[in-house]
Amino acid sequence: MYSLFTLRSDARRLHYRDRRGFWLGALPLLLGVAVTAALLLLPLLTGVTLNWAPVVALAVAVAVAGLTWWVDLEPGRVLRVRATRR
Repeated sequence: MYSLFTLRSDARRLHYRDRRGFWLGALPLLLGVAVTAALLLLPLLTGVTLNWAPVVALAVAVAVAGLTWWVDLEPGRVLRVRATRR
């Protein structure tokens, strides 16, 4: 939840023309949030218990939260990284 709300507020801090590029640059973070949610919901939805799923979900969640915090310090950084890759 932290990552989703923080990225949303970061996108609002940018100029409207840069928001699409920001979301494209933040896509790996959003995928990390989706992987975390899938790993945590997997036992509830399927009934299959995987002993390693919570540990991997925790590791992914910590990494995504740290990267989200780093992006929150300066949201324009995502746009500059995308521009250098072109």
